[in-house]
Amino acid sequence: MRNGIHFRNRLLLLGVTSSIFAIEAAAQTQRPLPLESAQPVEQPRVPALVFVSRQIPDRGTVYWDVPNAMPGVGPYSRVRPAEPGKLLVRESTGRIRTLIDGASPRAESLFLIDVNGPAVSYDGKTIVFAGLPQGDWNDEPGASVGGWRLYAIGADGRNLRQVTFSDRGGMDYSQFGATANILRSYDDFDPCFLPDGRIVFASTRYPVIAQYSGQRGSNLYVVNLDGFRLHRITSERNGADRPLIDPSTGKIVYARWWRNYRFPLDSMQTVEITPPPEAYGYEGRSYTQHQGLTVDAGAAAGVATDRNAWQAARILSDGSELAMWGGIERNQDDNAVYGGGFTFGGVFYANYFPMLNMSEAAGFGGIRFRFHGQHDWLPIAGITYPTLDYVHPSNPTSFGVYNGNYAGEAEPLPDGRVVISWAADVMQDYGLYILDGDGANRVPLYDRLGTSELRARVLAPRQRPPVLPDVYRDDPERPFPSELPPTANGPYDIDGTFVFDCLNVYANAPVDSRITSAPAVGSAATIRFFIDHQRTNPGSFPVNDWPILLGERTISPAGEVTEPAAPANVSLFEQLRGSAPDFRVPHTGGPYADGAGHVTGMNFAPAGVVARCVGCHAGHSAMVDPADRTEARFSNLAPGAHVSASSARDPNYIGGLIDRRVALGEQWRYWNSAPGQQDGEWALLVFDVPVTVRSVVLYNPRFGDEANSTIQVHQATVMLYADAAGTNEVARAFANEIEPFGTAVPFVETQARAVRVRLDDVSGAFYGIQLASLAEIEVIARGEAP
Repeated sequence: MRNGIHFRNRLLLLGVTSSIFAIEAAAQTQRPLPLESAQPVEQPRVPALVFVSRQIPDRGTVYWDVPNAMPGVGPYSRVRPAEPGKLLVRESTGRIRTLIDGASPRAESLFLIDVNGPAVSYDGKTIVFAGLPQGDWNDEPGASVGGWRLYAIGADGRNLRQVTFSDRGGMDYSQFGATANILRSYDDFDPCFLPDGRIVFASTRYPVIAQYSGQRGSNLYVVNLDGFRLHRITSERNGADRPLIDPSTGKIVYARWWRNYRFPLDSMQTVEITPPPEAYGYEGRSYTQHQGLTVDAGAAAGVATDRNAWQAARILSDGSELAMWGGIERNQDDNAVYGGGFTFGGVFYANYFPMLNMSEAAGFGGIRFRFHGQHDWLPIAGITYPTLDYVHPSNPTSFGVYNGNYAGEAEPLPDGRVVISWAADVMQDYGLYILDGDGANRVPLYDRLGTSELRARVLAPRQRPPVLPDVYRDDPERPFPSELPPTANGPYDIDGTFVFDCLNVYANAPVDSRITSAPAVGSAATIRFFIDHQRTNPGSFPVNDWPILLGERTISPAGEVTEPAAPANVSLFEQLRGSAPDFRVPHTGGPYADGAGHVTGMNFAPAGVVARCVGCHAGHSAMVDPADRTEARFSNLAPGAHVSASSARDPNYIGGLIDRRVALGEQWRYWNSAPGQQDGEWALLVFDVPVTVRSVVLYNPRFGDEANSTIQVHQATVMLYADAAGTNEVARAFANEIEPFGTAVPFVETQARAVRVRLDDVSGAFYGIQLASLAEIEVIARGEAP
């Protein structure tokens, strides 16, 4: 279906058109000769492109020593030298022009031997890129090189200059003990022009070791093109790579390494390792569990808490308004994003690499067509999902390396076509190719055998996205974030504070939103705030540098909680706890709860801002905050209720009444009564605490589809009860002809503990069986004190 009419029509609606040029079908499967030696052929007409041509490193994965690596992707190869590298321009005529030749380092080229990640200014006149000068550099996979800096050059090849420098030699790293030697070196990479002309880039300047594989953590920085006013804007514990600008919004979209290797634990027992394990001079205390946290994912409260993948986040250029850019519930693979290119309309041709942690392999992936929000992606080229069809099935297994060809680094063109890098096999010899917007009709642009051509960008003026507020640009006197994290014993608010303001931890996203359901109303008594910053841990040892509990705040019955003085510009995470005597971690996920009220990555915010949100569960940052905070107290609380029914065709799926799925998923997930039972069947929702009900929304099963449903609920009665047993009725309302997209049954705000929905008049069949059915029940309500 990928290249079928439905896919093409969807792209056309989004303004992504097929190629306007005739393409020979035979060219799709032919690997071209290097253009220097190829026979004269008609060149595809494309705008001028700037790109890099680099050597192909060996050891593309830790699991199998045959494949080569794709340079410049993930912690495994993002700064690994692949010299000599060239910065090249392919003119619209097909002529190749060299800007930087790493094979001939000299003073005029600032002695650069390798290049990566070019980005083009909005006027098309300047290219900024990462460069590596001559030196004795570590070329091991995953190593910190310490020599990559940013450079700029005119599109005409003139005015080469250095933008970032080795300027931290006098910094005092003594707070890190013996780990200081690991943290002193740093690399700058992945530059991108902001709409205001400054540069955002990734760097390992901020001293932190990620929570997997001992890799250096990365963060985003901003600098003027002249090299002045360099400052950090993120406070990631693991990684912030590949910043891009969404042209439709002007916001930064970057790849974020989502990881927290301390998991939620119901027990508050402390298990300390004494003496601490010998680990290269580590100076702190070590635990396997402490303060409701554990290093054992198998013991965690909630099975979906072990995360270790890169995903897309969006942010303003001052580090505020951090949120998830897009993704589906807790699906790490579906949400995996690491760079790519945007259309002007904000559609993302995103890189997907099967080794989700990006620290054990480099490349072997493909390109997905992604939309902002909670939507499915569409496959474009290469490996776009974990096929498990390993190139080398055993002894050793080539984990993350599947049979097929590989693609990445898309650059959408104004006419709807896309330039990509493509390789035929595990040797990962990438060349530049052009595709239609839907992935069809691959033809070569430039491919030198034995080198990888990557990271193409259009070298031409383009429309400037919106310039958004930035406190550091707009207020030049405002202090920049600290260059080092707080010391082990604090203070932790050395950069000031921000306001954490959750309007309702129990808030749920609308029906059919691909966001996990919130904790059950009343299940959270408090929220705990932890700081998890680098101290003296010399690697990714989870028992060391234990998170520090900063404080705990009470959550109101309606789910509101505010921390007015959360430390700014540091890695934080939060965890919900229940009430005495158990203090258990509330679960998330609705009727099939498998998550926990615990942040499985890290959060941060700059000083002076109000970080406002609704919900406290995976994906909640993608939910829209109500303008009126009193309105935020009301949400669909049904997913946290205890549900029962008069009868059920399959008792395992009564929970389908409150799983927030109507148009999504299979119809068999709906609640069905026992066969032959129709009029008078009922469902009962009981809450652990009183709730004030504003409305109940009923959803008729959608018609047709795999169940060939003809079910129609003609009349229903909704009853509210003051008691959990459902005997003390306090309100009643009626509804007629229930709609598949929802029929609201309003109430004057009424406090209740239980909601009963009785289906008084039902007709039709489901899988050919006469029965009663509802797709979903929403209870729009506010939590109250017990």
